Amino acid sequence: MMWWNGGQWYWAMTMMVVFWGAVVAIIYFAVRRGPGDRPHPSARELLDERFARGEISEDEYARKRATLEGRTPPPHG
Repeated sequence: MMWWNGGQWYWAMTMMVVFWGAVVAIIYFAVRRGPGDRPHPSARELLDERFARGEISEDEYARKRATLEGRTPPPHG
């Protein structure tokens, strides 16, 4: 009977709430930020990668980069 009269049940209830709160928080953050939540590269980064891999020529890179930056693309040549 000392358990209930000594006020220790407050401590037990507090620890139970903290434990279940931590479990819910871990599940929430695990579901909220799944493995597919990687940031998407920008158009400029994709263009730079294509140029670095040799998929597009220097002229095509310059034209597309100018277009992305809102400038007048250089003439074809």
